[in-house]
Amino acid sequence: MRVFAAGVWAATLWAAPVLAQDPKAEDDLAVQGDDPRIIVEAPLTERERRAELREMVTDIINKPRDGRTVATYFQAVCPRVIGLPEAETRVIEERIRENADTLGVNRRRPSKDCDPNVTVVFVPPSKGPPEAWMTSDNDMLQHLLSYQRNTILNEHDPVRAWTFNEVRSADGAPLPNPNGQRISGAQSFANPVRLLSRLRTNSTVEIKGSAVMIELTSAMNKTLGQLADYASMRTFGNSRSLAPDAAPAADTILTLFRDENPPEGLTTFDRALISKLYATSRNSLAQRYYNNIASRAFEMEKEETAQAP
Repeated sequence: MRVFAAGVWAATLWAAPVLAQDPKAEDDLAVQGDDPRIIVEAPLTERERRAELREMVTDIINKPRDGRTVATYFQAVCPRVIGLPEAETRVIEERIRENADTLGVNRRRPSKDCDPNVTVVFVPPSKGPPEAWMTSDNDMLQHLLSYQRNTILNEHDPVRAWTFNEVRSADGAPLPNPNGQRISGAQSFANPVRLLSRLRTNSTVEIKGSAVMIELTSAMNKTLGQLADYASMRTFGNSRSLAPDAAPAADTILTLFRDENPPEGLTTFDRALISKLYATSRNSLAQRYYNNIASRAFEMEKEETAQAP
């Protein structure tokens, strides 16, 4: 089901011709400045592939502040879609709920009458380009640090996305008046829980809510499943958009608005990222999140390769 007119996805197979082993042909190629030699490169080792995936993880996940852990949802995901007809709205909301359930995002059972904490807005053309939706003085971004605001304002995709985070104790309990307190040390935020470890923090960070705004015209001919999966990655996946010149080490739904033939839904890498993001202890330092996700993505790749015919 697509947002607007249905389109036909077509995959084109390009086959390069075999170079003729003709001396004259090789001379002609040399004259034209082309090199007829074929360069064969060895495949990446397991260690190199893990490192490549880890780098992609660090590029995608929103960077936490020093001394804090990666932000995740504690409450069950409750989506709300704005700007589409009722039927399309329900399909996207249900797909987001399904992603949260399937990938282990919901640490608590979702309720029927929940308060929305994932908001997806499709912005009509009358609102102008994305640069007009979000400006540096927008009240919705005032809770962010300057570098975090700049990341959002400088997105190149026709999308703007951000989260509302809250620092909590190591046990996940609310902290009394954390403003102005240190973010490291055993007694930060008057936190009574002591975690003397190089692998854990003495606080946690909860995503209280997240929003993603998508240019409506750019959503044309994207499937509702693609749009729901993209919103899932940007919200409870706590991910940034890709840099315009970035060549991702693995397929990802985050290329939805920049590739001619993007994935049809969440990819192996995307599922590894979200599932391991919530399977990792929420007190862990960012480095452990990055390593765990990269390892999970690598193992899932190996499983897929082994099952391929």
